[in-house]
Amino acid sequence: MKKSLLLIILSIVSFNVTHADITWKLSDDGTLTISGTDMPDYFDIDAQRGVAPWYREVSKINKIVIEDGVTNIGTGAFQSCYNATSVTIPNSVTSIGDAAFMGCSQLTSITVPNSITRIGRQTFRSCMALTSFTIPNNVTSIGENAFMACKSLTSITIPNSVTNIDEFAFIGCMGLTTITISNSVTSIGESAFDGCLNLASIVIPNSVTEIKTHTFNGCWNLASVTIPSSVKIIRDEAFSYCSALTSVTNLATTPQEIGARSFHKYGTLHVLPGCKAAYEAAEYWKNFTIVEDAVDIQSETTGIADAKTDNGMKDGKYIVGGKLVIVKNGKKFNLNGIAE
Repeated sequence: MKKSLLLIILSIVSFNVTHADITWKLSDDGTLTISGTDMPDYFDIDAQRGVAPWYREVSKINKIVIEDGVTNIGTGAFQSCYNATSVTIPNSVTSIGDAAFMGCSQLTSITVPNSITRIGRQTFRSCMALTSFTIPNNVTSIGENAFMACKSLTSITIPNSVTNIDEFAFIGCMGLTTITISNSVTSIGESAFDGCLNLASIVIPNSVTEIKTHTFNGCWNLASVTIPSSVKIIRDEAFSYCSALTSVTNLATTPQEIGARSFHKYGTLHVLPGCKAAYEAAEYWKNFTIVEDAVDIQSETTGIADAKTDNGMKDGKYIVGGKLVIVKNGKKFNLNGIAE
């Protein structure tokens, strides 16, 4: 009888427990509050084992509040908090561990402070309700599987601080329609955007030297892509199963080395003036319909932050009808370097 009474009492009161340098409290309204300083790692991502001490109450957690003073979020800290819809992270947090929010399938939004410099492996994997995410301006790398299967995410902007996008980073983000990648990015991993079914176009920055295997595999609605002059090799099946890809702009004067089945179909290849003969003589590239109408404007195109809202046909960047338009020498070009 006494044991049963104790269980009833524990089921209706909030929990308040200290673990290492962290105190956590789960209130009866479902708010998990974390206070303290240094949060330990709870999950071995390679062995796939280990849970945080509040995991036994995971079904009751619908809101996560990390209080000011906490300096880091441990590996796997909030994984599989499947009923949590919001998370508050203070500016005192300087690092977020791998798989920290993996499987928070009802999480719709999260604001990550500019104090964060890295988004680790599987950090937001399978956050399937996440519709938007702003990558902080101090982040330098996006880890493996970081946003895997975030199927409600519709757009993403990679800021100028990021240099590496690791393999499988955005694989299975089926809702992504636009991706803006800054010229600071030098490496995009294998299958980074694999299965982004609704991605319509992509401009690869003029800092990437290699398009790796399956980077854009299965992007069914991808209709156009711009390959910068910096790219020296396109690996096997980089654009395989991109069945809508009919327009490829290649800004290299010398045709790149290209792997097996890099493209799903042969469409129109837009090249720089004077380069058509080289592509007609190059293995694989010669199968495209080649047109010499490309203009290399990538070095002048870093995004829309400094774009103007009116267009007087002076050289510069403009927002016209909600789209970014580049004016050079009195002519208008889209982001693929094609004259409008």
